[in-house]
Amino acid sequence: MADFTFLHPVWFFALLPLLAVLPWLYKKQNSTKLIAPHLAKHFGIKPKSQNKLWQGLTLTWFIAVIALAGPSWQKSPLPAYSLSGARVLVMDMSRSMYATDIKPNRLNQARFKALDLLPGWREGSTGLVTYAADGYVVSPLTQDSSTLANLIPHLSPELLPVQGSNAALGIQEAITLLKQAGHAVGDIVLITDGLSEKESQQTLALLKKHQFRLSILAVGTQQGAPIQLADGRILTDNRGKTVIDKVDLDTLLPLVRETGGTLQLSQGNNRDVDALLALTAKPQQQANQSQDQSLNEHVNNGFWLLLPLCALALFGFRRGMMFGLAFLLLPPAPANASPWQTKDQQGYSHYQAQDYAAAAEQFDSPAWKGASQYKNGDYDAAISTLSPLEDAKSRYNLGNAYAQSGKYEQALKAYDEALAKQPDFEQAKKNRGVVEQLQKQQQQQQQQQQQQQQQQNGNNSDQQNQQNQQNQQNQQNQQNQQNQQNQQNQQNQQNQQNAGNNDQQQQDKNGEQSPNQSQSQQSQQQRQNQGQDQSQDQQQGQSQQAKSDQKSEQGNDSAERQAKAAKATNKDDGEDKDAIAEGEQQEGTPQDSLSASNPILKKLEQIPDDTSGLIRAQIILQARQKDAPPETENTW
Repeated sequence: MADFTFLHPVWFFALLPLLAVLPWLYKKQNSTKLIAPHLAKHFGIKPKSQNKLWQGLTLTWFIAVIALAGPSWQKSPLPAYSLSGARVLVMDMSRSMYATDIKPNRLNQARFKALDLLPGWREGSTGLVTYAADGYVVSPLTQDSSTLANLIPHLSPELLPVQGSNAALGIQEAITLLKQAGHAVGDIVLITDGLSEKESQQTLALLKKHQFRLSILAVGTQQGAPIQLADGRILTDNRGKTVIDKVDLDTLLPLVRETGGTLQLSQGNNRDVDALLALTAKPQQQANQSQDQSLNEHVNNGFWLLLPLCALALFGFRRGMMFGLAFLLLPPAPANASPWQTKDQQGYSHYQAQDYAAAAEQFDSPAWKGASQYKNGDYDAAISTLSPLEDAKSRYNLGNAYAQSGKYEQALKAYDEALAKQPDFEQAKKNRGVVEQLQKQQQQQQQQQQQQQQQQNGNNSDQQNQQNQQNQQNQQNQQNQQNQQNQQNQQNQQNQQNAGNNDQQQQDKNGEQSPNQSQSQQSQQQRQNQGQDQSQDQQQGQSQQAKSDQKSEQGNDSAERQAKAAKATNKDDGEDKDAIAEGEQQEGTPQDSLSASNPILKKLEQIPDDTSGLIRAQIILQARQKDAPPETENTW
């Protein structure tokens, strides 16, 4: 009896009305007697006493309350079950994630898709792995999804010491995590923008050795787009051509078919996330009975008190009494709603069932119709529906729709109108700050692109001017040399003519010409020809020298630009230069870009830099403990 307890002691409050009513009934009974008891004996009248009735009702009430309170003096052992399944989220952090075929870029979309997946993974434990040229563990298996939610927004390619793309090494880290935790089966969810043929073959060969199921969320488009790095530069290959990265689904399909997973292409709504959660929400490894733990639950013994209650109820079988009591104990008839519902009611039913497309068709209310269109991802239709509405909530939803469509100026205006109508609208204030920051980032990117274009045009103009000046100088030099050559030739001819006249006069005097004089004339003619050849060679040499000077100037300009880029690149990575000898230092501090891709903008918050530094230090430590990763097919 040491374990005696009441499972539902709140029922004892039902005794309070009984304690309040009994004294009142007793007093009323004594005050309503018509004949005094000592006189009634002389008349042979026996008064009807109501004491037994009230005593019976009081006892019945008391026993019923104790039964409802749930007296318990026994315990029943129950088997304990624990969900021991697990999954690992693997995120691609190669530089191709900066491609802008989905706005603002693939990296931001991947972050928000990962954050949308976390709330659906309530059962089992989840780990986090990232990879580029090598794989790194960001978080071990944990059941606290908030830990992963704090880490994912800070992931970026700048945190990884070596750039490239090797998905097989990232999958290998995920398999190692699962095996170290004792899981023979489990889910691996890969968020990537595509694999090369070599990566796909290596990953498939690795998965065939285990029983893990791989599901893939492909972020990007099959048309592809240029890769705009964090500092605004467009990534180019070794030949100077702009890199256009495309999503190749043909290399991803064999992986999910072999392992029984699913492949989803990133969408503007959350249908891709829902499809992944439908397969991975419950751990693949089913619940296992725990042998070392047991649960003891109290047994409700209140049902034993039903026996005295039934015995007391037998005394109530008097004419009409039990019939009235039966009416009191009848359960109320269920109220059936009318099958004729308005369109708004039907739309609300679809809205509650998350069938937003059908809800948008059913709603007559513009506010609800616009909200359904927004939830369905049809932002243009939501804008046209919500624009005529003037209330604060509708203007707020209109601002969200504008933000999702990338029209930040109109979104800010809608938020201002909502705040003007409701100044304490905290969500509107928060979303306005997020959109304002997005607009500033967009303007900065446009300014950087314009500056780069102007700088490129200026360099081309300077090179053209230098080339024109050099050509003019070369022409002037050639003309001067030609004039000098003509003057020299005329002087030589004059000298030869004078010498010939002198020789002729001497010959006339002597009557004959000596052989030495003829040889002298021939040697003079040869020297004249050699002078002409030398002048031509000199002109050619000067033109070649001008071309080489022009190339050297272009090389110097290119070297200066490379030096500036290298200086910006090594600004934040100076402390980690010795991390890996073959590593590529990446450029700049990662800009914590925000995106309006999430349907709930209020979830977006500015990312502090401290967490990024901790993640980078953790990754660098892992990199130092590993061998240098093999070279990948490309650096993006």
